[in-house]
Amino acid sequence: MTRKQDDSFFIGWAETPEIDRRFFLKAGIGLSIGTVTLGTGLAALQRAPGPGAWDQGAVREWRGVVTNSPYAMLRTTDISGRPQTVLLSCLGKCGVAAMIGHLSGKPVIITGSLIQRGRHAMIAVNENGDWIREEETLSAPDLAFPEPVFVSNATLSGEVLDSKCWFGAMRPSEGKVHKACASLCIRGGIPPAFFALDKAKRSTLLIMTDEFQAHNSELLPYVADPVSILGRIYQSGDILYLDAPVSNITRA
Repeated sequence: MTRKQDDSFFIGWAETPEIDRRFFLKAGIGLSIGTVTLGTGLAALQRAPGPGAWDQGAVREWRGVVTNSPYAMLRTTDISGRPQTVLLSCLGKCGVAAMIGHLSGKPVIITGSLIQRGRHAMIAVNENGDWIREEETLSAPDLAFPEPVFVSNATLSGEVLDSKCWFGAMRPSEGKVHKACASLCIRGGIPPAFFALDKAKRSTLLIMTDEFQAHNSELLPYVADPVSILGRIYQSGDILYLDAPVSNITRA
């Protein structure tokens, strides 16, 4: 009498049954394809990090006229050969407006590295070193900061972010994943910016002010959230400003 074989009994050293091998093969291939498809789909839904760049090792001197109002900025021809307004920051999450002092409005030489994204630029300086000194003669006499010119009243939708990271100091530089970093940068004195995006997906970056003064910590609750702002747009040379109090900000 022959005993009937019971395939349901598990023997650890026995060969895997044919039916199980086929199942594991199909499951493995399906999981691999599903994982690749899901990863590709999620990546495609993310915003592009942008073309900004910061070579911290490329430290050099920049000449121009400096100001500390409404933020630390340098008017220089050393980037494009034409007068250009460049924001200033320290190497970390802080601004340097308070360190400019009596040099505001004067020709200076600044030592630092360039952060650049398209036409937007910032120079990061070592705030603990000799990063700024007065220059006796101005190499380009047409470097006075242009007076702000009113453009229009507008209600814009977009996101409040810090200019340094968006220019190229960090990626990603916007959205919820960057909220804590952007808040620390703006709290430390980095100029806040408004990234406006219209229905046609056209984007504009505007430096944010309040009565043409620097924003304070009241702005922080709105950083990295979808918001709308009713304000006045001004242009000063190559810089666009969005001038509005915090009370004019509403969550989208």
